[in-house]
Amino acid sequence: METLESFHEELRHIVARRASNDHLVDTIAFIREVSDRLEDDPIYGEFKLSEDEGKLGNKNYKIHGYTDFDESDGTLGLVIGKWYDSDAIETLTTAEVNQLFTNLENFIVGSIKNNLFEEKVESSGVYEISTTLSEYKNKISRIRLHLFSNAVLSQRFKESLSGDIGGISIEHQVWDLLRIKSLYESSREREQIEIVLSDFDSDGIPCIEASKTENLSSYLCVIEAPLLADLFERYGSRLLEGNVRSFLGMKGGVNKGIRSTIQDAPSLFFAYNNGIAATATSVDVGRTSDGLKITELADFQIVNGGQTTASILSARKKDGLSLSGVTVQMKLTVVNVSEANLMIPKIAQYANTQNKVAIADFFANHPIHRKLEEISRRLRAPVRAGTRLDSKWFYERSRGQYQNERLYLNKSKRDLFDLEFPSTQVINKTDLAKYDSAWKGKPFWISQGAQKNFLKFAAQFTPKGDASETEHWETISPNFGDSYYQDMASIAVLWKKIESLISSARGDWYAGDYRAQIAAYTIAEFFNIFRVKGGEFDLSKVWAAQAVPDVLGPYLVELAIRVQQLILTPPPGTTNVGEWTKKEECWNRIQSLPVEWSEDLNAFLLDKKEANSRKAENKKIGQIDDGISAQNTCYELMNSGYFAGLCQWPPFFQFFTPNEQSLIKKVSTPKSFLTIFNDKDWRTIIELKNKAEDEGFRHTLN
Repeated sequence: METLESFHEELRHIVARRASNDHLVDTIAFIREVSDRLEDDPIYGEFKLSEDEGKLGNKNYKIHGYTDFDESDGTLGLVIGKWYDSDAIETLTTAEVNQLFTNLENFIVGSIKNNLFEEKVESSGVYEISTTLSEYKNKISRIRLHLFSNAVLSQRFKESLSGDIGGISIEHQVWDLLRIKSLYESSREREQIEIVLSDFDSDGIPCIEASKTENLSSYLCVIEAPLLADLFERYGSRLLEGNVRSFLGMKGGVNKGIRSTIQDAPSLFFAYNNGIAATATSVDVGRTSDGLKITELADFQIVNGGQTTASILSARKKDGLSLSGVTVQMKLTVVNVSEANLMIPKIAQYANTQNKVAIADFFANHPIHRKLEEISRRLRAPVRAGTRLDSKWFYERSRGQYQNERLYLNKSKRDLFDLEFPSTQVINKTDLAKYDSAWKGKPFWISQGAQKNFLKFAAQFTPKGDASETEHWETISPNFGDSYYQDMASIAVLWKKIESLISSARGDWYAGDYRAQIAAYTIAEFFNIFRVKGGEFDLSKVWAAQAVPDVLGPYLVELAIRVQQLILTPPPGTTNVGEWTKKEECWNRIQSLPVEWSEDLNAFLLDKKEANSRKAENKKIGQIDDGISAQNTCYELMNSGYFAGLCQWPPFFQFFTPNEQSLIKKVSTPKSFLTIFNDKDWRTIIELKNKAEDEGFRHTLN
């Protein structure tokens, strides 16, 4: 584990690189860096830059950005940063903390009570957040104020509730150097919540232990509705497992039937409602005269029953109903912390098999991510002009994976890692979805936010008809091989170039807000222009150079200027630019721009016939690669004795056809293994393996 001093120095280098690459001042580069790490944590969300400061009477306000309104629990966040450009670790005093939070609170007061948005330019980000605060004040349940700093707090302070403004609860979150270091060193995508039930005037949750294994313990519990409402009111969507949170946010949080039961038959709620399923990484259980009771929980997450939980709180808070006598059944699975990342998403998926939560909602666990991770670790990018070494594009299957792999290396190994995987060559899951959507002409999806775009991107991996998820993936997997990853990396190069061109034009043609939306629409329209010409943009030219050719720079700037103009001038009756960019109508309007073709673009025009030919060839290569991968998997299983064990499975002869039996026997020994040459056979063997496991076969290593 790194010392605080070495982490501080490393963070300074990370921020300096980001500030240089993105044309940002250090404070904003720092906020963006930590925000990216927190994006998947429900305490935070997707950061949007919105710098502003001023006076309201004799009171100062200041803001650096915000996180969107979360429909699942009615929260949003405001962000402010304090960066110290010092070799030594500075101290953040209580007085400074109070002043920075006061600046944000004054902004809230100005927006809610004094119509601050009326003083702002309608096409600015600060107008959007100020308007949201004003218009949503009756829907917002809590505002989280986030303070980021690379200093260390003078006294222990992490989070606290701090009264209310206009009836809206205010929560303070301080992210100092110690907390940020802990965040970076964690393998989790969310910060763990520690719940002590006595803090909520509860003596515990009655339970019985239902089962226990080495890594799992399961409890059947009865939780009182007032306690469940208190927990959700305090922690909000932080209690919801990520996939459940996405679903609840998309579908809405309140069930009228639940409200009616609470109102008309509270004593029957336990009987009528299916209850909730939850997980935790540890619990404290005490024995009382009334039996076992859970008194503390670590990393408590609701994996099924998010709507039930939200509806119970809504019934009390919005409808004024009493929750007295209402109890909820709960199945609680306690997972060993070392297994949490793997097990909790699976528990969530199986807990929701009877619900309308789509496979897309669990796409974070899809095999494409492991496949792209494997490709990224071996696929070498061409040497960029002016450099001597080739490199690779690092795919982050989980948030923070890149920094986690670096942090535990000594200096010499870290330097080698940075040469092989430069910090500018990292693609995470939401980046992948963004690049794919831009390529497919869906910039309005991207503008709806990283998580919503991710779910829309995931829909293509949802099987159609009677096909299983595995069968569907085996069919489309060849389309997502080396060439696909090269294309996504090439789009990343284009995206970063466009963002750089936009940022460097601040004070010139760039108005200073909506960089992400301008970039998304510019790159999508750039690709569209080539399609209007009857072809495709040749991404292989970007991959080969690992850079955007200089000749394209002026053209991209002119296109970005035109895109910005249309984005910032929505149709009459629309003043919220952010909402405007989320609509397909906005994309239709930009597509209607007259195509201004430059002769310089001819060198990058790939005619449709050649594009289709490359696509077909890449699919063939992908099929071969998948066949090799399947063969390797079968070889490893054969060496472990898996298939020999399958041949001894009692239902073997009844379950498999004679041809299937013959194929399994062939793959069970090294000698006969070498007689299998057909890629289709390898895929069939994997299908038979999955089929047997679905019927209960399990192989135990000797």
